[in-house]
Amino acid sequence: MKKYNYEWKTLNDILENKKTLINFRGYRETSLDEITDGATDNDYKVAHELWLKLKDAFNAEAKIYNNKMYQSKIGSVGPIEKREVLRSMWWDFVDGDNHGDYRKITGIIEMLHDGEELETGTIYFGS
Repeated sequence: MKKYNYEWKTLNDILENKKTLINFRGYRETSLDEITDGATDNDYKVAHELWLKLKDAFNAEAKIYNNKMYQSKIGSVGPIEKREVLRSMWWDFVDGDNHGDYRKITGIIEMLHDGEELETGTIYFGS
């Protein structure tokens, strides 16, 4: 089975592939549709928009990030090149409660982006 390699970059890519069976990082062969119990196209749209906001914040904070002293608004912990973001904090940061279903949207974002190499380091998702 093909391994997902963060190749679905646009909302159209995601919508076209939401039923594709693939091996996601740290997960069995599945599809986004199965993981999210059939999220709507709007759920995917919201997830993509919130992901772009989170990604921008993750990259921007690298300029001032200090693992020992910095209190990250997105919940970053760990070394700058391999930061884990804490779900409750990044969800608050992107104002997730005002945009949709927590479980579906975080599921979409985390499956698509956990372990992705971004401009300023690799992003991991924690609880």
